[in-house]
Formats: sequence, structure tokens, C-alpha cells
Amino acid sequence: MRGFIALAFLLSAFQALAGETLTTVVSVVDSMKSGRILMLSAVDGRVYKTEPTEGMKKHLEGFINRPVRLVWTERGDERLVTHIEALNPNAVAAEGLDLNPFAASADRDVPPTDVGTFKNAERIFNTLNDGDKSRSQCFKRAHIWAWDMWSNFGVQSQKQFIFYTRRYIQLEEFDWWFHVAPMVTADGVDYVFDRTYFKKPVTVKEWKEKFMKGSITCSDMDNIATYDNNQWSRLCFLMKTPMWYFRPLDIRNRDEKGIEKNNWVLMELQDSRRAFKDGETIYEALDTGKRTVTH
Repeated sequence: MRGFIALAFLLSAFQALAGETLTTVVSVVDSMKSGRILMLSAVDGRVYKTEPTEGMKKHLEGFINRPVRLVWTERGDERLVTHIEALNPNAVAAEGLDLNPFAASADRDVPPTDVGTFKNAERIFNTLNDGDKSRSQCFKRAHIWAWDMWSNFGVQSQKQFIFYTRRYIQLEEFDWWFHVAPMVTADGVDYVFDRTYFKKPVTVKEWKEKFMKGSITCSDMDNIATYDNNQWSRLCFLMKTPMWYFRPLDIRNRDEKGIEKNNWVLMELQDSRRAFKDGETIYEALDTGKRTVTH
């Protein structure tokens, strides 16, 4: 469960869907396209919009990182905010609502989503931007793909990493030391969604064989120490992580320092959007106004 409540009804006069959402405001930015004010909602990843009346942006910025009730109307693909009010944090906690997946939570332990059929997986796959490997890094593409599946379809995906050892890099004069893409379960089978290299979801075996010779076995691992300690005895390793893990440093922090990650980080999403052409426009609400994490 996302932990949000949406009550919808049809406004006959305007033919617009209306409702309310309990969420946390992550950011408030000015749209470069429409001039409207954009609010990024933590609970569902949606962008809610309002008109830029005098003092409105400053008013809305006062709700950042606070639980709120948004009342909205939906016209086309847009949700326009008609009312916003702060919620009592203690009451939210007492009800057990998880309104902010942008903040770590000891209680957040959501299993990966099974989307049902392979056809469902294909439909979701085909909505993803194909990415441009000449202008982006795999971990940034993977992060935005995971974000899009979560915010657009409510899919809790995983990440599939492949790590190449020093021996393999030396033997093959290989340019990468890891590769990563989102992974989605359909009817109990894990499929990797690597839109840059494939035209459909593929099994982990098929995905691995794209980047390694078919006869090479990549062992599964659950701790980065396995990779560190077998640089010359193995050629590659596979590892699954939750969708929140942005880059290998997150894995190392978990395995060496006990720092688990179960939340989105706005700065990482801002950084990742640059993996796609016009990404800063398409994902304009994913903006902190600060310098990004990686370059």
C-alpha cells in the first residue's frame, strides 16, 4: 500500500475528476514550460500543479517536508491543486500512514511487485525512455526507469547489478566494472528492463549473456565483500538490490556500514534525469536547485 487516500468523483460542470491525496511535499519549483508552480508529491511521485498567483510559491514552500492533504481536480494528465492543508504529524504516525518515501523508514519493507503476465511487463517496458548510452551512465538510466515505473504504475521494482572483476577487465580490456538495470517480476519470473540494449524485457540469463560470453557463469552474491575477495578467481558476479539503490556506493554502505536504503533521494533523481534527452524539461519537478551528485 502506498498509504495515501484518493477520493474521486466526477464534476459534471467541468467534466474533471476531483479528489484528495494525503502526502508529503518534496519540492516546489516554477515550471519553465507553463509558468505554473509544480509540487512533487512524495507518496505517489506525481507532480501537482497550481497557478502562480502572488505569494503562492512562498506559501507552498512552507509545506515542504510536511504531511499535507491536497485537494485537486484532474484535467487530462494534470492534477491541479485547489486546496492544501497541513496534517498533524502525530496523527499521521498514529494511523501508520507512510506518506514520505523520500525519507528513510525502519518500518518500510515493501516486497517487489509481481505485475502478473509477461504482456503486462511488456506494456510497462514500452513506456520507458530508451536512453542514450552516449550521453548517460547505466545507473542513472536505471534509476529513472525505476522511478517512472513506481510513479506511473506503482511498481516496486528491483535493481539487477553485474560486477566485472579485475581479471575479466584485464583479459578483455573491458571498459566497465559494473552494469545495472531495473528488474521486474512477472508471474514469478524476474525480467530485466534494459531499454537501451533490448527491445523487450529479458530474463537475467539473457541479460547477462548480452554482456558476457554465454559459457561464463556469474555467481550470485549478497555482500560486496564476495566481489572484493574474488577479483582474480572469478570473472563476474550478479547482485539484486531494492530499487532505491542508486549506485555501488549504496551497496558498500549497506554491507560495510550497515546503512540500509529504502527511500528515494531527490538529488539522485535530479542527477539521473540528465541520462535522457530533454530530461531536465521532462522531469522539471525533480530539481533541487543545487549541484548534482555525479557528473
